[in-house]
Amino acid sequence: MGHVGGVKKEVGQMVNHIKKQLDSVSPSLCLAKWTQVTIHLQNGQTHSCHHPSTHKVPLEELKDNPSALHNTKFKKEKRKEMLKGIRPRECDYCWRIEDAGADMFSDRHHKSSCSWSYPHFNKISKMSGDENFDPTYVEVSFSNACNFKCMYCSPHISSKWMDEIKQHGHYPTSDKHHDLELTKWLNRMPIPNNQYNPYQEAFWEWWPSLYENLHTFRITGGEPLMTKDTFKVLHYIEETETPNTNLILGVNSNLGTPDKLINKFIKSVRKIVDEKRVRKFELYTSAEAYGERNDYIRYGMNYDNWINNLRKIMDTLPEVQVTMMCAYNALGISSFTKFLKDMELIKEEYGKDSIRIDIPYVRHPDFMDCKIMKEGHYIKESWHYMKNSKWFNEIETHKMERIYRYWKHHKDNDHSRQRRDLTIYLREIDKRRRTIFKSVFPEFKDYYNR
Repeated sequence: MGHVGGVKKEVGQMVNHIKKQLDSVSPSLCLAKWTQVTIHLQNGQTHSCHHPSTHKVPLEELKDNPSALHNTKFKKEKRKEMLKGIRPRECDYCWRIEDAGADMFSDRHHKSSCSWSYPHFNKISKMSGDENFDPTYVEVSFSNACNFKCMYCSPHISSKWMDEIKQHGHYPTSDKHHDLELTKWLNRMPIPNNQYNPYQEAFWEWWPSLYENLHTFRITGGEPLMTKDTFKVLHYIEETETPNTNLILGVNSNLGTPDKLINKFIKSVRKIVDEKRVRKFELYTSAEAYGERNDYIRYGMNYDNWINNLRKIMDTLPEVQVTMMCAYNALGISSFTKFLKDMELIKEEYGKDSIRIDIPYVRHPDFMDCKIMKEGHYIKESWHYMKNSKWFNEIETHKMERIYRYWKHHKDNDHSRQRRDLTIYLREIDKRRRTIFKSVFPEFKDYYNR
């Protein structure tokens, strides 16, 4: 029971122990449905954890309870399902992993075993699901302001994407990718920054009491360094007379903003860390391919500039824990090993644990899901590279292994529709952005020429 794939015995035993405890209550129980939340204040959407699709926070639920940004009636129904052993459909990210093998550990197990989650197991296991629960891990997006147009992102998350779709319309894929009519129907259209936002108002009403007992608070986006609310949070922590010194404070950043914003950010974090106003500060940044391939996927990014800014952060804020969020996707598979080599160089220079590698796979849009690709040898190569390297730990390697096993489990399925949509998407991107896919990805030219 202790050995799971490439995970060493002690890691496997720990997660397996958590799995047994969860299953003793219900085989579908995930503590993150209570303890973790991501809130998109720009459009009033919420989800727990970050894998399920978001849902709208009804304004009537917020009137007397700002914690309804997390404790919606919809979410309470999903909690009840979990306590009864029913698999909520919205949590299919984990069900897919678990169904790929009886010995597979999904994020349901990993998130439930985290220090911000597991201590609440006994309390949650005795609940009915109707209760309000103060989350211990809170992720907030204040705005969709962003200077990137990543291929797997969306207009309600990136203002650059919103500008493009308003100018050119949706993509002509089978699902009318980025159709703003669908975005409106799903209630995901961002509230303009110059208009009253009841969700932001509810957050700032909730913030003082929420802040007191938080384990982790993380600001996401859009690009957080492009919104004033990010610096409002940092200023609050800098100036409050009663800082939460147990707090882990995290900020996502693409590290592609002007130097002025990055320097302002560094100065503020430097003060917070020096005065020990938080237990730890964490930076989350993103890449999942190498060089020009990465810049094609994460349009607006300059890979070399990103590496330089990453080193700047690590030089001036050596205490900061950096996590690399690799949105593992169909086009990233061919250069992911080369990207890993760059991460090895940084780990070698700054320490093995200076950067943690997280590798969630992209599900939406489904034509960017790695499972539709025929070239599984790239995925296997990256897994074996990590397994044979001394610079990647067991958990990091296991995340790569489970993606390979996920691909292998689905490789013989019919992916013809997704591949057609990928072709349409790539051709339209080249048309709109005047890029040349085949020169950047010659190994995938067949997907373009279909």
